[in-house]
Amino acid sequence: MKLNIWLILDGKRGHEKQIEDLAFSINKKIKTNIKKIKKISFLNTILNFLRIGNDPCKYFPQPDLIIAAGHQTHFDALQKKNRYGGKIILIMKPSIPSFLFDLLIIPSHDNIFWKKNVITIDGAVNKIKNKNKQEKNSGLILLGGPSKNYFWSNEEVIDQINNILNVNPKLKFTIATSRRTPKELINETKFTHKNYLIVSHESVPYDWLENNIGKYKFSWVTQDSISMLYELIASGSIVNLIKLESKNRKFEKLFLELECRGKINYQQTAHLLNRFSKNNQSSAEYCAEFIIKNLIN
Repeated sequence: MKLNIWLILDGKRGHEKQIEDLAFSINKKIKTNIKKIKKISFLNTILNFLRIGNDPCKYFPQPDLIIAAGHQTHFDALQKKNRYGGKIILIMKPSIPSFLFDLLIIPSHDNIFWKKNVITIDGAVNKIKNKNKQEKNSGLILLGGPSKNYFWSNEEVIDQINNILNVNPKLKFTIATSRRTPKELINETKFTHKNYLIVSHESVPYDWLENNIGKYKFSWVTQDSISMLYELIASGSIVNLIKLESKNRKFEKLFLELECRGKINYQQTAHLLNRFSKNNQSSAEYCAEFIIKNLIN
């Protein structure tokens, strides 16, 4: 049996990575034929619903699964199911009625009511798992940037990083930026610790973090970066938060819950405390197993 999977891409790397990781994990368990399809405009979606648009998908093998993430992909996915069949898997809490989709994969912190077509996971879908290969004296600092939920101050972030470096002088640190990290932060940075390497997202492949995250025994991540936080937890690192001023209290309960479950250090960011993940199955693997068992005839 060969499964035909269509992935709807919305141009946002965070969304696309989740659907790609899920498709990768399904492919490890069953042979697949994967087509990546760029999201079309709302007008073209309507035209395709009416069967009068120029739809390149008509040349593809009909899908068994249509996987999407992002609010702008909802109607595109529904149009493709309406015309070509298949079952829709949406990775997010939808902005339209949930019964329109065959399966929703939703972060537990979105607090959606349980439904038959919903599974919840911790954070984002990713294929990272704990391989128990962390290097003893290694530390990773991941930097996000300005976001809708947190204020960002280069000065305050730099102060916290210096505190982390000074409190843990025996660790060899890697400090990694992301696409949202202000460029001036690194230009302005004056670290008092010499044992570190700065990795700019612009200078490494897009999958650098995925390929290297399992090396670090200790890690810190800015509070705005929920996806990276969950990737660190999945990798088996001892995870700490770099605090930011909150615009709201959206994730406060989440951080406290993760600390209570022994997944992160929330109250203290500089010292090393013994909390770590014993996860040996990635969230993408968990979702793939559920899909193969429940959605594939």
